[in-house]
Amino acid sequence: MQGLEKMVKAGSVLVHTTENDGHSSEALAEMAMDKIVRISGDMPREIADQVNAYKDNLRSILIFYMDAAKSSEKTSIIAFLEKAEERLIADQLRRM
Repeated sequence: MQGLEKMVKAGSVLVHTTENDGHSSEALAEMAMDKIVRISGDMPREIADQVNAYKDNLRSILIFYMDAAKSSEKTSIIAFLEKAEERLIADQLRRM
């Protein structure tokens, strides 16, 4: 995971923070996976294996679409800046 990540658990609230960076798609996918899929400790091994395979596939899908969403948002912001004649800022963002 990118940046320094800290988790603080207070009751049923889990807080994820980073230092000098946003959350990576991988980190966000893990957070989503924690909410979407849970494996019980007393689940039969065969079912747990199937659930883990499902999680791996879902994680890959989430990362792919989160990366696509970030790219699309960046494209939209660059277009907005260019329309506002802020080409220098748009060029700097394009290089990020």
